[in-house]
Amino acid sequence: MSRFTVYAKWDSEAGVWTAFSDDIPGLVTEAPSWDELKERLRAAAAELIQLNNVKIDRDGGELHIVTDERVSVLAAA
Repeated sequence: MSRFTVYAKWDSEAGVWTAFSDDIPGLVTEAPSWDELKERLRAAAAELIQLNNVKIDRDGGELHIVTDERVSVLAAA
């Protein structure tokens, strides 16, 4: 299976997730929620892979979404 890396980042000022990939030319998108971002990435990647003649294995491909999301953790007292 082909694997394509996508980088995603939350933009708190704009209130959206933004994402891009160096593996799939032209893949740049944004969405207000994580779930919507994944759906937009799925649709855009499929179209751009075909339009750009990106090589993909016969059994398909997957998007590996990398993010630097941080979650605060409070220490137990």
